[in-house]
Amino acid sequence: MHKKNYLFFICLIFILLLTVCKSNKDNIPTVDELVRIPDSVRGNELEPISGKTAFDYFRDERIFSGWNLGNSLDSYSDGLGGETTWGNASINQEIMNGVKAAGFDIIRIPVTWMGHIGNAPSHRVAAYRLKRVAEVAEMAHNAGLKVIINIHHDGSTPSQGRDDGWLSISKAYKNARENERITLQFARVWEQIAVYFQNYGDWLMFEAMNEIHDGGWAYSTEFKMFPNQQLDVLNKWNQTFLDRVRLTGGNNPNRYLIIPAYCTNPQQTLASSFVLPNDRVSGKLIVTFHYYDPHEFGIEGRRTAWGTPADRQKVDSDFAPFKARFIDNNIPVIIGECGAVLQLYPNDAARQAQARQSRFDYIPHVFATAKKYGLVPIYWDNGSIRGNGEKFGLFDRRTGQPNSADSTTLITMMINAVR
Repeated sequence: MHKKNYLFFICLIFILLLTVCKSNKDNIPTVDELVRIPDSVRGNELEPISGKTAFDYFRDERIFSGWNLGNSLDSYSDGLGGETTWGNASINQEIMNGVKAAGFDIIRIPVTWMGHIGNAPSHRVAAYRLKRVAEVAEMAHNAGLKVIINIHHDGSTPSQGRDDGWLSISKAYKNARENERITLQFARVWEQIAVYFQNYGDWLMFEAMNEIHDGGWAYSTEFKMFPNQQLDVLNKWNQTFLDRVRLTGGNNPNRYLIIPAYCTNPQQTLASSFVLPNDRVSGKLIVTFHYYDPHEFGIEGRRTAWGTPADRQKVDSDFAPFKARFIDNNIPVIIGECGAVLQLYPNDAARQAQARQSRFDYIPHVFATAKKYGLVPIYWDNGSIRGNGEKFGLFDRRTGQPNSADSTTLITMMINAVR
């Protein structure tokens, strides 16, 4: 071989190797390599979209309040996401119609995908799981609701050292190889969800993940000592989510995407360490946080009295900064979960009456204060009204009707608070 040709050949090989290494630096296959599962519910017709910013869309569509279809598609057991696993009925059109008729505008449909995801490197998501999520989203759309779907208990970490799901920030921040492995799976799962729903209109929104933390709910010793390690991982996961969705075509380059901070904690969402991902389009991002404060009343059910001037002022003080940081910059904010548990004291009528009245005071006040600052509250309903667990249920999942007179009252108070 001529010396010049030989040198040219060597250079060409070197350039090709650099290109391959660069394109696979994260070991994330390109979208074109995906196994594309056709949407068997809606079909392949591209729905028209508004082209509006998320802020204008929420305003023009009058999205003021929402409701969570909790403990249904997000339920799981032994690493397998289900639907009726935690005792709720199979999802039907009646519950969607009932939620819309009650006055809610948007529904958050939490989804646990684990147990329906194949092995690396493709991490193929089962077609039947995608289809069921599509069926449920379509029911909500048919009722006239806007819809949010997410990755939910795939990131469940009930306590330090215990990961129920695969999306483990504890493993990721401690080990670069684990981070690479988990990020790959996260990217592949979102690619496949996005491809499946690529033709759906802008009534369907994607939320990256739910309450990601190391088991300490943003209060662990490790997080307090070295917060930036975990926060860096979370910010990069949010960027991965956005990048992979945007590349999948259809309406996804312009889809509204919901971005959580660490643990969806309000204070973490306001912290300077929480960085919104870089987007190739402007005005399409939505910020989310969860609110059950004070925890001993809102979610733990250990406190029966709420409603002092100081209690009310705290909600105001907690919500006001979101207006200055996000709303005034035309970035919508949803309170992706909020509410207060039903407390029952069958042997203590006075205590139960106090807890009941406090709940009537608290929930509408949270909704009204959210409205005051331009936030959209989404009530957490897990379908439960009895037993020893958290009791957030307001609707009968079979009929779509409120499950009690008190629930009817609370629903009416919530809706009136944001109108």
